Amino acid sequence: MTEFLSHFTGPQLIGLVAVTGGLLCGIVAILGHFWHEHRLTALKQDMVNRGMSVDEIQAVVDAGSDRQRDSRSRRSCGA
Repeated sequence: MTEFLSHFTGPQLIGLVAVTGGLLCGIVAILGHFWHEHRLTALKQDMVNRGMSVDEIQAVVDAGSDRQRDSRSRRSCGA
């Protein structure tokens, strides 16, 4: 590995690290999105298997999201 890195000058090595780091961040973000969607689907399937209603599942999924906060603030303001 050090033999490979010895072929690069300082600025080239900085560029290599920057490009590699940027690609790695993108890959981690994409994988994290798919992992989150998989977990959410598994949660919904588990709730269906437990016999929860659609409204109960929607309440659990929306808990803590902006949609839930918006609907609560509209109710408290009388809208």
